Amino acid sequence: MADFWEGKDPCWKILDCSKYVYVDCPAYLYRERPCWEIAYTKCEILLGIKRDCKSCKIFKLYSSSKTDLNSEISSTEDSS
Repeated sequence: MADFWEGKDPCWKILDCSKYVYVDCPAYLYRERPCWEIAYTKCEILLGIKRDCKSCKIFKLYSSSKTDLNSEISSTEDSS
């Protein structure tokens, strides 16, 4: 499956997460999906950041890219 973060600065870099934190974060481990689609990221667990994706700078920056990813997945599945 495609890496959502390919060609983008991932959330763990933009939010300046410690390498000791992000390597265990589901957003890092499941890169085929954007962080706002993953429950209980390290931001939520360790930092207590409430899930309010629409006000998050990562969501604002990349949410339109999700449509592009869905298009890629659909075209790949159609050609199979």
